[in-house]
Amino acid sequence: MAQLPSEKVILGAQMSKEFLGEELLTKLRANTSDDIFTRTSQEYIAEVCFSSYARPGLKFRERSLMNIAMLTALNRGPELRIHVSAALHNGLSEEEICEACRHAMIYCGVPAGRDALAIASEVVAVVKGKPKV
Repeated sequence: MAQLPSEKVILGAQMSKEFLGEELLTKLRANTSDDIFTRTSQEYIAEVCFSSYARPGLKFRERSLMNIAMLTALNRGPELRIHVSAALHNGLSEEEICEACRHAMIYCGVPAGRDALAIASEVVAVVKGKPKV
């Protein structure tokens, strides 16, 4: 018997839709498998991660900047791509995203920062409809 989603899963799903934007969320879902592993991952991310985005104190723009810095520090390129796109959706400018990557470079090292800047450049180009070759 299928279990109904918890209130936190429902809240997390709502927050992910608002934070990532409908277009990005649809694109991400189109590239996933429909299996127990994917469903478990999606449920966990909604329940634990995105439900916390409803907490007061930080706006989506601020959360985006923090995510960019932390993902740069962790060298998580695929996840950074998602969050650079989300940052654009949340109103951050190219300059703000660039500066977040550059500032992270101070604490995370040049290789991590350089990778983050390259990823941000690629994501912005795709969003603008000018994919880099």
